[in-house]
Amino acid sequence: MANFHEMVPIPARTDMNTGLSAALPSTMKKLLGIPGRLTRDCSEITNEKLKRNMASANVGPFRVTGLTPAVDSLTQVFAEVKTAIPELHAAIKSAGMFCCRAVRGSTSNFSNHSWGTAIDLQIESELDELGSKVVQRGILLLYPFFHKHGWFWGAGYSTRPDPMHFELAAETIRKIAPTLK
Repeated sequence: MANFHEMVPIPARTDMNTGLSAALPSTMKKLLGIPGRLTRDCSEITNEKLKRNMASANVGPFRVTGLTPAVDSLTQVFAEVKTAIPELHAAIKSAGMFCCRAVRGSTSNFSNHSWGTAIDLQIESELDELGSKVVQRGILLLYPFFHKHGWFWGAGYSTRPDPMHFELAAETIRKIAPTLK
């Protein structure tokens, strides 16, 4: 069995997220609206359009609540992971998806978790550290599956890498926003 907990260097930013960009708070607000109150901890969603487009489902290794297109995409991602690397699929856990709150350390920007378009992952009970230059091998192995489905990997943030974080890329948000009812 592979050592999915082994810490390995995060790839160079130029080698990841090719063709994708992070969905900035301004993009998210413009395309999806303000999700709710900007709080430090999770708060309720108040945006009626977002409420109508939220779903809770089993995406394979765990249940999530998020924006329906994001949940559907996660189902596809994890189905592919289960086929390609079943041992990794069995070890993956969620550290959270939907949570209407500010970006950690910010008082003015919503986290993409606020729209249910971001997920934090962990290998069994171990989390990757925010701002780290290393990542668990298992999370690194997940990256190509997420990239294929239009997810931006937080390890590519320039100021504070977040290797456990994946979010729908700005390009993906622009495609799905018009389909929401």
